[in-house]
Amino acid sequence: MRITLTRHRKEHHPHHGWSSVLPGVILELDKEAEGNGEGEGGKSDAEAERLRAEGNRFYQRKFLDKALKLYNLSIMSAPHPRVSDDIKTDNLTEIFDSTNEDAFRSLALGYANRSAVLFELEQYGRCVSDIDKALRYGYPKLLHSKLAERKAKCLIAQRKENEAKELLESSLQALDAMSLDESQTKSSRDALCQLLQHCRTDEGSVGSSVKPDNTDTPLSLSSATKEKLLFAYETPKPPELSHPSSTIPSLSSAVRLAFSPSQGRYLVAERDIKPGEVLVVEEGYSRVLQLDSSLRTHCSGCLARCLHPLPCPSCSKVIFCSSECQVRGLTSYHSRECGVLPALTALDMGKNSVLAYRILIQTSFTRLKDEVPVYLGEAAERTPERLGFNDRGIYDSTDYRTIYHLVTNKESRSVSDLFKRCAMALTLTKLLQESRRFFVDAAGEPFIPSHEDLVVAGSTLLVHMMNLPCNAHSITELQVDVSNFQKSASQEIGCGSFGVLSLTNHSCNPAAARSSYGSVVVLRAIRLIGASEYMYSV
Repeated sequence: MRITLTRHRKEHHPHHGWSSVLPGVILELDKEAEGNGEGEGGKSDAEAERLRAEGNRFYQRKFLDKALKLYNLSIMSAPHPRVSDDIKTDNLTEIFDSTNEDAFRSLALGYANRSAVLFELEQYGRCVSDIDKALRYGYPKLLHSKLAERKAKCLIAQRKENEAKELLESSLQALDAMSLDESQTKSSRDALCQLLQHCRTDEGSVGSSVKPDNTDTPLSLSSATKEKLLFAYETPKPPELSHPSSTIPSLSSAVRLAFSPSQGRYLVAERDIKPGEVLVVEEGYSRVLQLDSSLRTHCSGCLARCLHPLPCPSCSKVIFCSSECQVRGLTSYHSRECGVLPALTALDMGKNSVLAYRILIQTSFTRLKDEVPVYLGEAAERTPERLGFNDRGIYDSTDYRTIYHLVTNKESRSVSDLFKRCAMALTLTKLLQESRRFFVDAAGEPFIPSHEDLVVAGSTLLVHMMNLPCNAHSITELQVDVSNFQKSASQEIGCGSFGVLSLTNHSCNPAAARSSYGSVVVLRAIRLIGASEYMYSV
């Protein structure tokens, strides 16, 4: 299911941007776009083939990094088997059409071509994984021996000669079983026999003919070495807090929460803090990638950079870094936003509206309807400094109440500002309603929401349209220039809602600064902080 936008233009309308089309926006369900339908955000054999052909041109010229990107895009665009609604926690159950063996040929070819690049980049484990996928999705049987040869070379390079031997023997038997002239199979048979002989004699190792460049100066790195360095960097694991707070687990015990009517809630040093000390380690309650090129290069779950991604089975906009993130996404947030992403992109209401939408679909309507009345009661009864703490007195970053209770600054907003945010919340509520993925019962069946249901969702969205601009934090990535490290720069790839980091106030002379580890953000002291000093951040 995909939501599309139809705009009714009015020549006399004086405004620009998304607000100029809001009165004429009609949200429609494109029935033909269900499953693997073509179109914006959907799957397309033609587009997958076009991208793969372009990737082939770069591969032939040995521009492996460019070829890899294009093969990734081809895999994202190719029609994919439908996934069973009963998704297991560890893998996907894919539903194939037994009457059409060529239904996913473009997907199989994309994985096969990407495996060739991965082999040359000496990513043998990833190469084997892609070969297995190519075979599963219907790679032409006449060419199976070609993939068997490549896979055997990977296994030999990984010192798995016994597995390679079994593969080669079964591949030779498969060639014998095919009704083909000997001339048609001679080159494949010779290559397989040569590798089989290698396995039996255990001579050397087989890998890429490209040798690593051993130069000491980064400015002299060969293009082949730079391409291999693509996989040299992986998102590092974040540090752990050595002494976390007993009431705010994501916060160091060296810092405490304070409150004043003029400043609201803020953090104060309990003791002298040295530069470099870790003060906050927090994975946000919710986070989203920017709706730009980051969607094609980073995992929508953990926000790690993906050079070997897995696609969404239904749309061509989202990727995952692993089967774990893929299953997690398809069983939670992405199953509810998949058909809406093209509309969110077209509306262009800013990153905070996308984050607000993600917060609601991640929380679910059932929880929202049960918990929002509780939070409204807490706001009326508790002092401001105690908002966000649960009944056990813990300020837990994974608890939705920490995000709901963030300050909105509603009293300081103009009427026009409030009207704009109300209009945004209304539009997002309509998207939730039309998607038929948010207003669902305990069994997952959609229902027609009542007026009260729409008010609960819309008013909650309005809360986030007000509190996220003041409290959402950017998620960044250090993009390294291997030819000149001084040109490396931090680039924003997304944003998230962080209950603890939102307790820090901004200053042009900060005491601490943030750094991102995928979806986890870490706050470190960048100078000496004296006991009782306010904890200002960048």
